[in-house]
Amino acid sequence: MQKLWIGLALLGGVIIGVVLLSQPKEKTIADSLKEMKTEQRVMVPGKKRADLSDLPVPSETGPWPAIVVDEPVFAFGRMAVRSTNSHTFVIKNQGEADLILKAGETTCKCTTFGFGTDKDNAEKKAVVKPGESVSLLMNWKAGEAPDRAFRHGGDIHTNDPKDPVMKVVVEGAIENLFEVLPQYTWDLGSMYEEPGYFKAGIGSKMYEDFTIQSIESPSGMVKVEVMPMSAEELAIERFVSGYSLRAEVSSKIASGVFSEDIVIRTTASPEPLKVTVKAKKFGAIRLQQMAGTILDPNTLTLMLGSFKAAEGHEANLLLIVDEKDMSEPFAITATEADPAFLAASLSPVGAPSGTVHRYLLTLRIPPGRAPVQRTANNPGFVRLSTNHPSGDAVSLGVYLYSN
Repeated sequence: MQKLWIGLALLGGVIIGVVLLSQPKEKTIADSLKEMKTEQRVMVPGKKRADLSDLPVPSETGPWPAIVVDEPVFAFGRMAVRSTNSHTFVIKNQGEADLILKAGETTCKCTTFGFGTDKDNAEKKAVVKPGESVSLLMNWKAGEAPDRAFRHGGDIHTNDPKDPVMKVVVEGAIENLFEVLPQYTWDLGSMYEEPGYFKAGIGSKMYEDFTIQSIESPSGMVKVEVMPMSAEELAIERFVSGYSLRAEVSSKIASGVFSEDIVIRTTASPEPLKVTVKAKKFGAIRLQQMAGTILDPNTLTLMLGSFKAAEGHEANLLLIVDEKDMSEPFAITATEADPAFLAASLSPVGAPSGTVHRYLLTLRIPPGRAPVQRTANNPGFVRLSTNHPSGDAVSLGVYLYSN
């Protein structure tokens, strides 16, 4: 038994010795220099020695410089889209020899940097004496869209063997000057005899204080009430300032689809904001699709499809009219259309149901007209004025392709 314990002890000692001998030695400056040369050969395969000679080369025997950048990462907070910014990094030499610096590549074309304090006269190289410092000026431009994780910078090549490449970075959030909620379109949906309402908002993550100067409706049919956002409303979108908006579309709009761009002007920007306000009004006159005709109920757009110009084309819709306040037969009084030769006609359908009458509305492209195209990029339209006492009219968008 005693021999067994002695054998195990000897085996343990051998293992411990092997482990100790295999521990990595502390890296020396000479080791760092060798690694740098190897990395240069690996990172730049195929390049000639002359291509690398422009980079600072550390001394093999010393003395050496020591590069120090107190804040190599600068957090700029927030900035507006399409705006520019700059920051000066201070690079110190706390070593015993001259610190040779060369500005390398940046991570993005939106970012440039150089030594000095003048953007137009920045140098790509600098020499810093022991105990002295130099300024590195970085300039960057925000893109066209928000970016809440903006992070760009570049490399500084040095002759400090411990820090042959120093990275400097700027990071933060790129924000729009304003955000309109919802963006682009406020759709009030369906309306009947009462006004339509819609709740919206406008806020900023850039300006702690701004004022809405005006909200303009070309037709005068849209009114917007403006109220400062509460602290809770601001917190939801992380705005620093903002307003709640309550849009009202007048009940006097014509039956059919209403669409209008309103213009919002603020004190914080010379550029106005534009929002499209939409609604669909159902009044005394209503339209229904019939077999063989395609009508988009959301946009009230009539799809006439593709046909030969020499043959023409027609489409039928059912028109339902409440004539309770009328003393004369319902009729179309005027037609405005694009293409201009699009014609409209009415004919009664069946017997009235109380004061409700039904008509067949026929929209016709006469044969022999010149070919014409009206698509989503260039839609046509037809607007039919009537003698109804409510003032209601029929308004449709039109898509067609005649050849």
